[in-house]
Amino acid sequence: MNIEFKRHKLLKILSIHRNKVELNKGDYNALGVSFKKIYCELKCTEDQLKVISSELYSEDEIGYHNAHNIVGVFAKRNGLTAFANRKYIRIYWKRAFDLAKNIIQIVIPILSLLIAFLALTIKVETLNKSNKEKIDKLEMEIKILKKELQTERVRDAID
Repeated sequence: MNIEFKRHKLLKILSIHRNKVELNKGDYNALGVSFKKIYCELKCTEDQLKVISSELYSEDEIGYHNAHNIVGVFAKRNGLTAFANRKYIRIYWKRAFDLAKNIIQIVIPILSLLIAFLALTIKVETLNKSNKEKIDKLEMEIKILKKELQTERVRDAID
């Protein structure tokens, strides 16, 4: 799964948990979610979680949590907003669009060159074929004229 999707999923886990705590729903009294639960939910390792969460920390969207026997992270207000606005999903699609645009900007000129080369090759072959037919026709006419000339010489020699 793409890192941006995992960031969004982490924010989803943390946002849902924070909303439940703030609304006093269920057995939730700690703002944070344990690292163990996050590893299970995201199906990632500790190193992968560091990569996923590094940007979230730097954007002040999550914070470290160590209270009520829960060591983990919690969603800050910026994190709730980022989740609600689907910030990291939009980043993923923007990068995918930019990549596709860059590829297309490279592929289209190459395809254009190939098509132009093919068109020129076909045109040259057509011209060569046409010229060959004309040359063959002229050679045939020259042979006929030579035979007629020889025939006339033989008649003039006989007369």
